[in-house]
Amino acid sequence: MSQPNMTPGPEGGKPARTWPRVAFFSVLAIALAAGGYLFLSGKFQGDKREKLPDEPAPVRAPGSAVVVTMETVKPRPIQRAVEATGTLFGYEEVTVTAKVEGRVKAVHRDVGDQVKPGELLVEIEPTDFEQAVQQDERALQVELAKLGLQQPPDAGFDLTKVPTVMQSQVKLDTTRSRLDRQTRLRGSGSISPEEIESVTGDFRAAQAEYANQLLLARAGLATVQLKQSTLAIARLKLSETKVVVPTPTRPVPGSEKGVVYSVTARKVSEGTLVRAGNEVCKLVIDRTLKLRLPVPERFGPEIKTGQPVSVTTAALGRPVSGTVARINPAVDPATRTIEVEVQVPNPTGELKSGGFAKAAILTRTDPGAITVPLTAPYSFAGTTRVFLVDQGKVKDVPVTLGMQTTEWVEVVQPALPSGARVVTSGQALLADGTAVTVRETVEKEKP
Repeated sequence: MSQPNMTPGPEGGKPARTWPRVAFFSVLAIALAAGGYLFLSGKFQGDKREKLPDEPAPVRAPGSAVVVTMETVKPRPIQRAVEATGTLFGYEEVTVTAKVEGRVKAVHRDVGDQVKPGELLVEIEPTDFEQAVQQDERALQVELAKLGLQQPPDAGFDLTKVPTVMQSQVKLDTTRSRLDRQTRLRGSGSISPEEIESVTGDFRAAQAEYANQLLLARAGLATVQLKQSTLAIARLKLSETKVVVPTPTRPVPGSEKGVVYSVTARKVSEGTLVRAGNEVCKLVIDRTLKLRLPVPERFGPEIKTGQPVSVTTAALGRPVSGTVARINPAVDPATRTIEVEVQVPNPTGELKSGGFAKAAILTRTDPGAITVPLTAPYSFAGTTRVFLVDQGKVKDVPVTLGMQTTEWVEVVQPALPSGARVVTSGQALLADGTAVTVRETVEKEKP
């Protein structure tokens, strides 16, 4: 059996029990430390805590009526608008391509330049095309020489004036005269049948020769016309070595002083080898822009051609006026929208094609839309409501809101009576049937 820990006492012989004393003093020290901590914590922290002010008690009028403010439901004229966002495009965007193959000789315009129809953009080396024109001109002269002509004939040219045809005509006339003379002498018996037969053969040969020369002259004339066409094509290709700004065939809005294009891209440099169909540069008519808007199909019946449109962009701090120009009659099955095209005047070029824009299409004006102050509606349990005041008590009415400004909001449903009063403050203290009084009345009663 183990013995308790014992140490010699001061008396010299009797052991002393020290562990109870140690435990007592340890507990006492812990208690004192805890007490000191609580004391200091209350002194240095508890006294410095700030207390939130007490919430004022709800103001109630005599007879337990809740004091509120009220305003009258007012009818206002409201401009209806369909809002959408879209992209600005040039009135016309043209990709200019090379029509002939060759090496670029010179580039006359660059990105950002303003150009007019007919101005030179790019020039392709013309030497090969000049040689082709000269070759076709000589081939035409050869064919004209065969017909004895200096210049290409017109459409009413008489083939009997061709030298070879005239020669065969003279021969035919001569043989005809001989045949007539021999026929008259045949009755007198002074000429033999063999002679008459010979002259008749000569006449028929002359007729065939004349017909053949007419055919040859007609073929020569067709060859001349063919050479003319070939020469015209060669000259056209020579002219197409100069790539110029196209001329629009339809009138362009905002171009009373002349159509102006902006160069938005240049794809070639001097020395570049281009082929027919290669892109040279891009042009855009940007003094009038097209804003294309995808509009939900439910608004289709409200949008008409000619309606005004307010357009805003990030580049300008002010709205720009536009007009509905076209409405796509088909609905996009992927987005269920219709495309509305708005013409936007851009006389100074401040707006850029390809930019993002917001638009409000002004459709119609409601002369008597019902509105309430912006502070009247309140939300509860996921619904929007207003309190109507009737004979000193409130009626809780769920509403559907519409257009909103910084001062008022439209009530779409239900149709609130014009002139009715709605609560604009203190809604948190109200319930259906709560008695209320106007705050201004209570303030007058105060001493």
